[in-house]
Amino acid sequence: MEHSIIHLLEVPFAIIASTGAGVFALLSWGLFRNSPFGTAIALLSLVMVALTVYHTMLLITGPDLLILHVLRSAANTIVAIFLGLLILRHHQLRQNRPVGEISWKD
Repeated sequence: MEHSIIHLLEVPFAIIASTGAGVFALLSWGLFRNSPFGTAIALLSLVMVALTVYHTMLLITGPDLLILHVLRSAANTIVAIFLGLLILRHHQLRQNRPVGEISWKD
């Protein structure tokens, strides 16, 4: 597969940018580990790693590999679990709210 110079420069840029985002996600998880959203942030870090590998392989090889379909499916599954955990945590926090506490919407 023939690649242009711009296409070949996209691969290191994608790796560097997503690695930085992943590091920031891990640092955030270190700060919020004991908070209600610590698990969700940890899952978000895993999604970032999976999407980094997926997009780098996609840029290098093209979209026809089976492993790319597997990685995309795994990333979508982790995103679904992430959203489910956020919804579950929201309901838990709402139920544990003290009686008489004023909220913006009930």
